[in-house]
Amino acid sequence: MTMPKWHETMRPILEALAHVDGYLAGNDLQDAVAIEFDMTDDERAERLKSGQSRLYNRVYWGITDLEKAKLLEYGEKKGTYRITDAGRTYLSDYPGPITAKGLYENCMAFKKWKDGYQAASKAKNASEPEGVSTLEDQESPQEAMESAYGEIRDALADDLISIIMGKDPYFFEHLVGKLLVAMGYGESLDSRADVTKKSGDEGIDGVVREDRLGFGTICYQAKRWDPQRTVGRPEVQAFVGALSGKGVSKGLFITTARFSKDARKYAEGLLGQTVVLVDGPALAGLMIDYGVGVSTRQVYEIKAVDTDFFEE
Repeated sequence: MTMPKWHETMRPILEALAHVDGYLAGNDLQDAVAIEFDMTDDERAERLKSGQSRLYNRVYWGITDLEKAKLLEYGEKKGTYRITDAGRTYLSDYPGPITAKGLYENCMAFKKWKDGYQAASKAKNASEPEGVSTLEDQESPQEAMESAYGEIRDALADDLISIIMGKDPYFFEHLVGKLLVAMGYGESLDSRADVTKKSGDEGIDGVVREDRLGFGTICYQAKRWDPQRTVGRPEVQAFVGALSGKGVSKGLFITTARFSKDARKYAEGLLGQTVVLVDGPALAGLMIDYGVGVSTRQVYEIKAVDTDFFEE
């Protein structure tokens, strides 16, 4: 089957708790959901961009809503849960899938929490709060944030490439140097961490030391080419030849364009030399990750209850 939506995990969670006299751990509830939806090993292994298990994330948000509805409660031991009397009654009175809309309509505790949450968020207070019904067709709140972050990042990457294309080729060579410095590369221990630009020097646009101690030399070629252009094997071979002429074994070919599969295969198969290919999307991603040409506008933190703190 497919990965259950976060609200679809709530009934399997509650039913699993109803069949035991005591507490279950979060892993037990994940197993119960996986069995209910006949999930494959690959589906259980899916990860969010943050690296967190997708199944864990959806079960976690299911648990959160059930706790807000007072249908389950947290145990004293971290990561354990137990069904409440209200939870057993809800299972009996409302057969079928448990939804956020159903909890809002049938659980006063959940309605009170949802109304208070949305009032604090300056949302409209209606008979059916904004987001209750639509949430059931969406990802979990954390997944939605990750999706929104991905869209913002993609748009920013596009903007960076567009701005770069409006600059001259020499600016791009300088930009690549700034990026390499930001990533930790430099000339030597005694000199300023900067890239030595040797534009037009037999196919080598710049030279940088592998680290600040001066170990190793890396030559790079920086080409501000049309983002729709495909860089083929011949261009990469020419760069490899330039490296050989300098007696250098490590090189970086970085461009705003894209590399063909043949070009990448050629670079990966080199013996005695290491050539890294960075295309436009990868370049923009590195600029964002290392803060080159971008600034932070807003930071959001996702926090969770530290149950160990309350056990001390």
